Amino acid sequence: MPIYEFACHKERKFIEIITRAVPADGWVPACPDCGSKKLTRMVSRFAFHMSFQSKLDQLDPKYDKMIDASNPDLSFDNLVKQYGLDRPMTTPNERKALKDKGSPGLIP
Repeated sequence: MPIYEFACHKERKFIEIITRAVPADGWVPACPDCGSKKLTRMVSRFAFHMSFQSKLDQLDPKYDKMIDASNPDLSFDNLVKQYGLDRPMTTPNERKALKDKGSPGLIP
């Protein structure tokens, strides 16, 4: 259901009007409190859902450094070194041997 927001000039306050359908052109609502037809349509606020990735993108870049400083054992650089993630899992010779062997499941 559309919600329209108006500013009542007589009472100097904002009102919301909920309708079942989009009103026709020339539709002028009345203030529910004072009955005044002197209303100005306002731009409505809207809400949106942020994905987890967009929330992470908005974090301060210093945040990662603060986390790393609080627990050096779990820092990204330390984990990479600890688990050997900075080097390939196989050497080029091993990959060539696997390709030449023709193991099932490998893409030719």
